[in-house]
Amino acid sequence: REVTGERQIDVALADGATIRDLINRLVELRPVLADRLLDEDGNIPPSVNVFVNGRDIRDLGGLDANVTPDDEVTILPPAAGG
Repeated sequence: REVTGERQIDVALADGATIRDLINRLVELRPVLADRLLDEDGNIPPSVNVFVNGRDIRDLGGLDANVTPDDEVTILPPAAGG
């Protein structure tokens, strides 16, 4: 939200889309997200958490996990604590 100024971004994807497709589409729509969502190898950094319907994508197949139109994907940036 602090980067794009938006609480939610709706993205249309083709049938059989994956988290990778979603992230790539988000970066196309909001290029400012590129450095925050992908590392130099095109992977999501460990400090960024991505959930599909509340489940961590690491438990669902990572970037190759499928998403459907009814899925809610949450992307949480790194958080500092202390």
